[in-house]
Amino acid sequence: MKTVLAVACAVAASICLNYAVYLQKKAVEKLPAVRLKISWTVLKAFATNIPWLTTIGVSLVGGAFYSIAILLAPISVVQPIVASGVALLAYLAIKNLGEKPGKADIYAIGVTILGVILIGVSLAEGIPTEADHDPLVLWIFAGAVVLLAVVIPFLMCGGGGNRQAAGLGISVGLLFGIAAIFARLMLLDWSNQFSASGVTVVFTSVFVLAWALTMIPAFIMLQAALQRGMAVVVVPIVAGLSQLIPILGGMIALNEPFPESGVLTAVRILAFALILCATVVLARTAEEATSDT
Repeated sequence: MKTVLAVACAVAASICLNYAVYLQKKAVEKLPAVRLKISWTVLKAFATNIPWLTTIGVSLVGGAFYSIAILLAPISVVQPIVASGVALLAYLAIKNLGEKPGKADIYAIGVTILGVILIGVSLAEGIPTEADHDPLVLWIFAGAVVLLAVVIPFLMCGGGGNRQAAGLGISVGLLFGIAAIFARLMLLDWSNQFSASGVTVVFTSVFVLAWALTMIPAFIMLQAALQRGMAVVVVPIVAGLSQLIPILGGMIALNEPFPESGVLTAVRILAFALILCATVVLARTAEEATSDT
């Protein structure tokens, strides 16, 4: 019964989160363009737009279902179900938004979903309950990821919207991924120090600030990416990288080893390769579409 409830929550989370992105794509197209310098006019337009605010509510509901699911079942069960929801987004975007991804895009989307599912499978042995991180390695890794997230959109800023959207999608996926690491460390800080410090630990953990400084820009850049290009290109890139970075960061900075099983290790390496290859393909096809246009 517990597993059935977890699967039901995972399915609900997948539907809500991907449907929210679909609604977000529709909403942002009618809002002022999000640029590097955000004005009060743009902020006010978003904050007072009912359709866009509705997408935030749907996302929060999806996040609640996801939290329940991972509390009830291993992430290796939950994550593949949530990842498969990209197919729903692709269907809605093609049917209702008029997006026309090429064959290479379709294959890359499928490969991304497969890669994320394999990451979930590779976590079958579970996630360590502690994160015995090396602070120096952690901040070097985080700095490298953030640097890539800053540089890539500038490298891909030339040309039309699809190429810009792909560059922003890569940046969003990187930032969401590193924010997930900070969120894990933040929650561990809270659980370890709550008995001694109480609610003040919420404000004293350095990872709270690190999480906010990565999550908030990523969310803003996601709006810009959805305004500039196809959701069926942006979302798979974001989904793949936001799953890859926490696993990679866990192994490099949090001393989380590869699985003891050689098969699961091979599955994880294959998942990394698939996600990276699919990201390159989606970025390249977006660039080619821009050139053709």
